[in-house]
Amino acid sequence: MRGRRGVVVAGAGAAILALLLVLFLVLPKMAEVTKAQTDLKDAKAEQQTLSAQLNALKQARDEAPQNEATIREIEGKVPPTADLPGVILFLRNAAAVSGVQVLSLTPAVPLPAPSGDFSIISVSASGQGSYFALVKYLHEMETLPRAATVKSIDLNPVEGSILTFAATITLYTSDVSSGPGSEPGPTEQGTIPGA
Repeated sequence: MRGRRGVVVAGAGAAILALLLVLFLVLPKMAEVTKAQTDLKDAKAEQQTLSAQLNALKQARDEAPQNEATIREIEGKVPPTADLPGVILFLRNAAAVSGVQVLSLTPAVPLPAPSGDFSIISVSASGQGSYFALVKYLHEMETLPRAATVKSIDLNPVEGSILTFAATITLYTSDVSSGPGSEPGPTEQGTIPGA
């Protein structure tokens, strides 16, 4: 019996030792392995994100000269001042080139755009000319050295091939303080320079 008892005690001791080894050595190592796997997964996800950001930055770098040229072109077409006499001159020259007789050009007061990044100048124009002259006039307005869009146009026949027109043209300026009495006008909402 003693031999059996010794074997049982030795077996129980070995089981307790194995349990202690599992508790103090294996389980902490398994937790470290699980944490290392989670860290590896997070690192791979971060690497993919950083790789995508790097590719986007490389693309932006490669496209920068073209984007800068586009910005310069737009800045040239959207002047820093309203220049209403210049607007009228551009529109009269467009009429002269196209053979349209302009009867009136009435620019409205420049108003800030809803975004607040630029100002809008609405111009009402009326006159007369042939269909083809009016088409050329519209083309001339759309291709002015200054950004302009024809928002609306009404055509009515007069006699023969002559048509009258009434158009609303929108021009733009980067001067957000354009408007009545601006010199340069309000720079911040509710703030007037020199006041």
